[in-house]
Amino acid sequence: MVNIAKKKLPTAAISVIVYLSYCAMSWFSMRGTLAYLGQQYGIGGWFANDAWAFFLGGLIPFLLYEVFTSFVFKMTAARAGGDIKSLQYGLNYAVIAANLLLFALKFMYIALPLYAAVIDIIIDPAVTLAFVGLYMWYAFYQNYVDKTRYRLVLSQVMSTFAGVYGLLALVNMIVAVA
Repeated sequence: MVNIAKKKLPTAAISVIVYLSYCAMSWFSMRGTLAYLGQQYGIGGWFANDAWAFFLGGLIPFLLYEVFTSFVFKMTAARAGGDIKSLQYGLNYAVIAANLLLFALKFMYIALPLYAAVIDIIIDPAVTLAFVGLYMWYAFYQNYVDKTRYRLVLSQVMSTFAGVYGLLALVNMIVAVA
């Protein structure tokens, strides 16, 4: 197997790519939100456009991702040891791939605009958890963490992603109703 953490990009570069992938993933949802806010509150067209929607859409998910992953991996490094930095680095690639697939899937919003919130609630957690789970399976065979402690790492990473995406789904439900 190829070790994706062997040749690393600088941390700032991978963070920018993760942010841009979250921007792409959230673009369609934020377009609708900004259009609604622009019409409801009289915000001008200079703000309710695609460029603002692209960059604002990824801001909150990216910040949540950065805060939670840094917290979880600091705790995991203290408990499990091993090459946690490589595990975290590879997880960035898994999230980027999941976000790009979600961006491609969200072109269905053009055909189903009224179901955008429902689609977000269902496919965002499912696709992301699938990609993270597949990456964690890959990481198991790369021996980033001792196999006896891998269960702890897997449960912490997957429960964090399930919790964060569950929270985002709850927020999407509340926003869809309001």
